[in-house]
Amino acid sequence: MNGMLLGLVSALSFGTADFFAGKSSKKIGVFSTLFYMQLVGLLFLTAAVFWKGQWPALLSLWHVAAACLWMAVDLIGILFLYQGLLTGNSAVVAPVASSFSVVTVVLAVLSGERLGAGTWLGIVITLLGVILASMVWSGKSKQQSGTALASGVLWAILASLFLGAAFFGLRFAQEALGGLLTVWIGRLQATLLLPVLYRLLKIKLTPPGRNGAVLVAIVGILDAVALVSYNTGLGLEDTSIVITATSLFAIVTLLWGVLAGGEKPAWNQWIGVGCTLAGILIVSWP
Repeated sequence: MNGMLLGLVSALSFGTADFFAGKSSKKIGVFSTLFYMQLVGLLFLTAAVFWKGQWPALLSLWHVAAACLWMAVDLIGILFLYQGLLTGNSAVVAPVASSFSVVTVVLAVLSGERLGAGTWLGIVITLLGVILASMVWSGKSKQQSGTALASGVLWAILASLFLGAAFFGLRFAQEALGGLLTVWIGRLQATLLLPVLYRLLKIKLTPPGRNGAVLVAIVGILDAVALVSYNTGLGLEDTSIVITATSLFAIVTLLWGVLAGGEKPAWNQWIGVGCTLAGILIVSWP
């Protein structure tokens, strides 16, 4: 199995996990979904790390601390994403949130990397797509005419900022620990700290129940599979190629939302979603 195919497996897993995360959030709540999917992911990734035999890398305490920091930022981004999926349409929220790749590119530029004209074009197209997808234009009546911020988009924008920062910072930890172990540290950290945070904020964890447990298991396992597939693909193919394939996860979530969720975005939102996806592909393209 080549790196591009593994990247597509990652995209399919990520996109499907995001869709079912929205379903789970509506059933048991955002906070409960976030915790239980982290727990399921931790169990899955623990088995994967045992299989890879990467435990000795944990002796690099400085890099472990860096992984903890940036995985915490990633966790906040996921929380914002799930809140957006809870309050808005996944067909709009997921592509806007997936523009985190642009945030990562901008931070890379500020750190000294140089970009070509094509990459800058992708950034502009993506930002234009975010604006179009974020607005609901309606002219059915005088009371409803004009524009309004699409439900869930503000959370999606926040998610893109935090996820973009996390993916930029995580590269420093990944170089020493590897992507799999870095994510395992994040899952362990979240599983231990989220219950404490919830208690301080007086947030109650809702038992998933039988149907909810199925949703949470799907989300946790698919999210872990996506991460494992992505990192395995990096060992077989250039990073730019694997990332390009993985970035298509937003299209998967969109299709789930339209075909299985019955969502009907406005015409301008369709244009915005298309621009966002096109921009992400241009930015990620080798």
